[in-house]
Amino acid sequence: MNILILLSFFVSLNVVLPKNILIFNPIFGYSHVKFISQMADVIADYGHNVTLFQPYHLALKNTEGLVKNKHIEILNYYPEHYEELLNSKTQTFPVFWDSHLVNHPILSAFMMPRVLGKELEDTAKQIIKDKKLHETLRSKKFDVAIAETLETSSFYVSHIIGIPCIPVISTVRLTLFNNLFGQPSPLGYIPQTESKMVPDAGFMDRFNDVYRNYFENMGFESLIERQFNFIQEAIGEPIPYWKDILTQAPVFITNSNPYLDFAVPTTATIVHVGGITMNLKKIKNPEKLPEEYEKILQERDSTVLISFGSVIRSFEMPDDFKAGLIKMFESLPNVTFIWKYEQDDVEFQKRLPMNVHLKKWVPQPSLLSDSRLKAFVTHGGLGSTMEVAYSGKPALMVPVFGDQPHNAYMLARHGGAIAYDKFHLKDGRKLTTKYETNAKKLQEVLFNQPIDPKLNLINHIEFAIEFPNLRSQVPEISKVGLIAHYYLDVIGFLCLVGCLWLYLFFLIIRRFCVSVVFRKIKNE
Repeated sequence: MNILILLSFFVSLNVVLPKNILIFNPIFGYSHVKFISQMADVIADYGHNVTLFQPYHLALKNTEGLVKNKHIEILNYYPEHYEELLNSKTQTFPVFWDSHLVNHPILSAFMMPRVLGKELEDTAKQIIKDKKLHETLRSKKFDVAIAETLETSSFYVSHIIGIPCIPVISTVRLTLFNNLFGQPSPLGYIPQTESKMVPDAGFMDRFNDVYRNYFENMGFESLIERQFNFIQEAIGEPIPYWKDILTQAPVFITNSNPYLDFAVPTTATIVHVGGITMNLKKIKNPEKLPEEYEKILQERDSTVLISFGSVIRSFEMPDDFKAGLIKMFESLPNVTFIWKYEQDDVEFQKRLPMNVHLKKWVPQPSLLSDSRLKAFVTHGGLGSTMEVAYSGKPALMVPVFGDQPHNAYMLARHGGAIAYDKFHLKDGRKLTTKYETNAKKLQEVLFNQPIDPKLNLINHIEFAIEFPNLRSQVPEISKVGLIAHYYLDVIGFLCLVGCLWLYLFFLIIRRFCVSVVFRKIKNE
């Protein structure tokens, strides 16, 4: 009887035994590494045994300390050419600031697969060939692996050691991967760069959507194809096609939040966990700021934070952009500005008014949680976008490259932010905080969303472990071509039939009219 009572007690608690989970965290982009690291923390915090495997494709030097949970086992994989990576200069891409070609869809479609694919190739080949590594990972008897979709070798390592692998994308969405899991085309639901949103969108906006969507898909498909080719070369024998190996998973995890992102039709297979990186307790009860920032926030009633992330550096901003910002600073003498500026520059500091503070590093989450900070000027990286959305602060979004335009439009549509063209920085237009009410409303929505993102992530990972072969949630129609998917053949047939009926109707009316006219002439 006591045993039955004890069993009933555990069943009522819905106890789940901890699983052994392998998470691939390829070191090639800071924002990607940060998201995967934070995901590992969330999974470990829920009691699962997590091993974080980190192969170095680039020698990023700012990833230490991203993992907070002490129970996570970290396996850093240093390739044979790691010394070469260490000696290579960190890319900061200053050309992204004022180049009109950075987000050009055709150039991106051809250049991005070559540049990024080359950076991934050497380490990926070594991982694929490293049988000792495979044995080490196999011996740990993992229940499941989780891997970033942009680095495909992780899925083939999982295949080699015989464990299922759940795909994750650390950005909001990529149409190529969403389509594989049954999500219809985003056309009409999500505006592309330089397109207006419905209902204001006209023909040229829709044309731009189709044009950019096509080349974006082409670019990312070329990147994955390139990886598939050199992985197959490294293995030395035929391997499962990358689309087949990705879609073996019963779920696909994205960094989108349905209450922040654009509303799009989707399937149950695509799991949105955007927001798992947010700590609501810390946002509501922020940590005490360092003394230097306390003094800055006390200088004036309003303070504005300016930060353009970790890849694009403020000190490499073109001089005319800087001049525009200086005009803005001078036009708002009653506002304090904290500008993340990554270089000591005494001469530049002399050009700034007294209400501007340059800082190489800023405690961004803590500042955003402080009521004395009134607005945020940001590049629109997804991490910063999430942080400002959850903070309830109005934002001026100045996207520079990549997915930043999407993130800017995504936040601006809620009415608490402005999507601002980077080329307008030189004009020195004034900031505005009239969007504060809408920003606060979005914050309340995110705080009270009915499905907690962290719990959603854990539940779907456990679900995927329990049902690794589930495929029923991906609609079969997503596997057919464009014509069958959108019934274009049927529409074409009906149009043709309609045209034939109209033509026959025209012939009958014409013959009738001719007959009437002929009779009239004959009678006369």
